Amino acid sequence: METLKKGVRMNKLAGNIEYSRFIIPYRVYGCGDKTIVCLSGAKQTMSAWRSFISHFNKDYRIVVFDMPGQGRSQIMSGDLGVTLQEQVDVLDYVVKFTKTDTAKQKYIIGGSWGSIVAAAYVDKYPGIFDRVILGSFGTKANMVLSSIISQVQEYISDGRGREIAPLMIEKFGQYIPDSLKRQIVSQFDSMSDNQFQSFYEHSVSVTKMGDLKQYINLSRIDVPVLVVMGQYDTIMDLFDTKKSAQLLPYGEFRLIKGVGHFLHWEQPEVLSVYEDFFSAELITGSAYSSEHKCCS
Repeated sequence: METLKKGVRMNKLAGNIEYSRFIIPYRVYGCGDKTIVCLSGAKQTMSAWRSFISHFNKDYRIVVFDMPGQGRSQIMSGDLGVTLQEQVDVLDYVVKFTKTDTAKQKYIIGGSWGSIVAAAYVDKYPGIFDRVILGSFGTKANMVLSSIISQVQEYISDGRGREIAPLMIEKFGQYIPDSLKRQIVSQFDSMSDNQFQSFYEHSVSVTKMGDLKQYINLSRIDVPVLVVMGQYDTIMDLFDTKKSAQLLPYGEFRLIKGVGHFLHWEQPEVLSVYEDFFSAELITGSAYSSEHKCCS
């Protein structure tokens, strides 16, 4: 048993998965015939889903894990960079290893870069997941993100990787609680040289790939998809995200007022938006957009 939040205790299955050239730590919380797989953003660990797990574990089985180059995962051989295809393959192995593919109802949610991996997965492997949430989703870097990527590469090259956390907080994490700001700083303070190098390689790869719609065919994703973006998100391009959502046959776009890039980290009420989507009846038809204000 594990306590994630005061007064909340839950069943937990934990371990490591050996796949290809990686060792992947994973956790499974809760039980039941409805499973949600959670994908973290770049350099975020599975602990980023703590409040999500506390909210959903009573009714859902929750699968979280650290992608290669993140958290306690290990890259045992080869390049420290991990390609998008490798991340999709890792996700597929985790889905099968945790028997998520045999669950009665299967959902996936990704945040930031994790939303890219989720979209790439459901494009390549149709018929696995019933519903998809793409949080802080975007298929190409805007000017702010491009500038941050350049600074990240400079800091890591100069051995100043621990300055990345304050940069991230200043540029797109200013709305998260102080406790989570401290968590980000602590995470970067404890990162190894190999982890910084992996982050560097990831940033280079994102820059080279350009518009990710070249690699992900959004029009082939034939399940309900909720694309969620914060009103104050400085590193996602609103026009591009809306355009991407319109390519999804059953896509819904939600602009969440009063929050930035980190969504439910900033406003726990955003969790109710996810919950409504997961529990809604399937209604087929053309994509549509809406705005959702969580807090008055």
